[in-house]
Amino acid sequence: MKNLKRNVVRCFNVLKMNVCDTVPRCIFHFFVTQLVDDLRRALEKENLVEFLQERKDIRDKREMCRKQSQALEEALPRTTNVVDKLLRMKQGSPVKGGKIY
Repeated sequence: MKNLKRNVVRCFNVLKMNVCDTVPRCIFHFFVTQLVDDLRRALEKENLVEFLQERKDIRDKREMCRKQSQALEEALPRTTNVVDKLLRMKQGSPVKGGKIY
């Protein structure tokens, strides 16, 4: 009987801790959601929504940088391969048929 009581108390303690952890998170979530909604309404009321949008020239520059970054990432393995071959040539690796081993 004591074991049963102890297990029930432990179970309720776990539930209490879960509630104590969850309630502040829920309150914070609702506060933040309400704040975001209020700010959005205030910005729409003052016609400031376009103020928050990204300018076209900045968007184009970001897209160009993304493409350059992607091209560099694709070129990196090739340059590493060339550097490895040059290092092997410098160290005197045999060259056979014009190819470096």
